[in-house]
Amino acid sequence: MPQSAPLLRFQSLVVGALCAGLAFLVAVPPASAQDSEPSKREKLMHYSLYYENYKNDNFESARSDLLWILENAPGTPDGDDDNYRRVISLYEGLAEQATKEDVRKAYLDTAATYLASASENLEKHGLEYTPYKWERRKGRFLEKHQGSLPDGVEGLETPTAHYRRAFEMAPKELDPYYIQQVLQSHLENNDLQKALDFANTVESKRGDDEEVAGMISSVREDIFGKNPQAQIAYLEKQVEQSPDSTQLLTELFDAYNQQGNIKKASELSKRLIKMEPSAETVREIAQMRLEDGRPEAALRAYKRAKKQGAELKAEDHFNRGTAYQKMKQLAQARQAFQKAIDMKDSFGRAYIAIGDLYARAVNQCSGGEMARNDKAVYWAAVDKYRQAKEVDSSLSSVADSKIRTYRKVFPTKEDIFYREDWESGASFTIDYGCYSWIGESTSVRSAPSSG
Repeated sequence: MPQSAPLLRFQSLVVGALCAGLAFLVAVPPASAQDSEPSKREKLMHYSLYYENYKNDNFESARSDLLWILENAPGTPDGDDDNYRRVISLYEGLAEQATKEDVRKAYLDTAATYLASASENLEKHGLEYTPYKWERRKGRFLEKHQGSLPDGVEGLETPTAHYRRAFEMAPKELDPYYIQQVLQSHLENNDLQKALDFANTVESKRGDDEEVAGMISSVREDIFGKNPQAQIAYLEKQVEQSPDSTQLLTELFDAYNQQGNIKKASELSKRLIKMEPSAETVREIAQMRLEDGRPEAALRAYKRAKKQGAELKAEDHFNRGTAYQKMKQLAQARQAFQKAIDMKDSFGRAYIAIGDLYARAVNQCSGGEMARNDKAVYWAAVDKYRQAKEVDSSLSSVADSKIRTYRKVFPTKEDIFYREDWESGASFTIDYGCYSWIGESTSVRSAPSSG
């Protein structure tokens, strides 16, 4: 029976070593093929001889009997892949024990040759084996011995290729370590799209695995942190493939916002709001609609967010107030601004906003010709501006400017004199006519003298 291809490959590689006086390294050839099937006793004898030496790391002594087994009875004793696994380990062991670099590499090359042809031989002999484990084994061997193997061993590719194939064969069984190796390889080669595509594939198969999910999340954060545009491109592609995915649309919406692409975020929000986005996303859409000059749509979105369970923050109520103000619904606007203050007493901008509402009310109610009652409203407005700078000193300049402006149009001393219910320094409530919604108590004071 002719010798196996791996053995012939190994023998050719050690020719140089033989010429250098290393004749003792010549592989011991297996026994000549017999005309008849070896007996069970003969098979077990060779198996026992090699296995006793193999398990004690006597690889050289084990080699000839193991090669005889592979040549004559590869399934001895249980019809599985044990002998093919062991011949690879045997040559790795010989390589580790070798004292010469060229001999070490020759042993590893022989191991690689057996590894590359193992699956084919296992199939040919009808032996029991697990295909994905052999793909994983190929990848691990190549990863372990990088730099020590000749280029282009037929039947072997790269660690990444074999780990990827192992995953495709058994996505649920493959250890996360090998998944991580594939992802890391793509990242190191700066092949971000391949990394993202594989991460997406893994997520679809192993997304319920906490360890794997964490790994995928970390990889995406790494990629998107280095290249925000990669995140956009990735999510756009995912949305194109799954246009009805609320989760993907939300992620893309958030990414547009984070990168300041308000135009695209606004366009996407029209699709997203028709679906079932999270309450927090609805809040973001509400703010965007307000910034787009669509106050009614903003209020509807805030109402929906609250209905879906979102807890509106002080800033949200401030935005609601702004929306009502744009719609000239001043009473509702004041109520929303006050809610913001109730939630955050240092919210100086809300005090400024209420003061501006009172000043705006004068413009709406006076008809362009201010009477004494109209001018009195500015007392309440200035009160709010003073409160604003008391709670937030950063607003002092803005507040002082408004105070100077509106003090000039306070009622004059003459106005106060002719009002029986006005006395300088006394309390007065703004709760009449067009201003009934204000209901603020203020103090009577006159405009500063022009001289």
